[in-house]
Amino acid sequence: MKSLWDDRKSILLTRIVVALAFAGSVVMTLCGPRLVRWMVWAHALPPRTGPVLLGLGYVCAVFALVMLGSLYKFLRRIEAGDIFVAANVAALRRIGWCCVGAAVLCVPAGVGIYLPFAFLGVAAAFMALILRVLKNAFEQAVRMKDELDYTI
Repeated sequence: MKSLWDDRKSILLTRIVVALAFAGSVVMTLCGPRLVRWMVWAHALPPRTGPVLLGLGYVCAVFALVMLGSLYKFLRRIEAGDIFVAANVAALRRIGWCCVGAAVLCVPAGVGIYLPFAFLGVAAAFMALILRVLKNAFEQAVRMKDELDYTI
């Protein structure tokens, strides 16, 4: 019996979600000043935190856009059957460093400005650790594949 859901559909759905997240990140970046004004007002934050939040938002937007772009390319390569290749190892490394960057920014912002940022930072740091393990596994698989290619 043929399954209604398969790997191809799963990758397609993931690529669509990543593309939507990328577009959402662009919109949020463009609306940054308005979003920050709303956040300062809605959460009764001191007005001096507005420019800091805006700066943090723009830096985090860079991390988010680089990460989502790398993830999209990673998924395209997997879809094409290029799984254990150096480009995927580099993409996982880049995505992991984007998570580290976000964690480094969000944890102190959570302590000094708005507590929920700390939780985002901790989640980003944990994701960076998971990606590091995954990247190391892919890197080892690429080495093994290259050795196997040379023996044939």
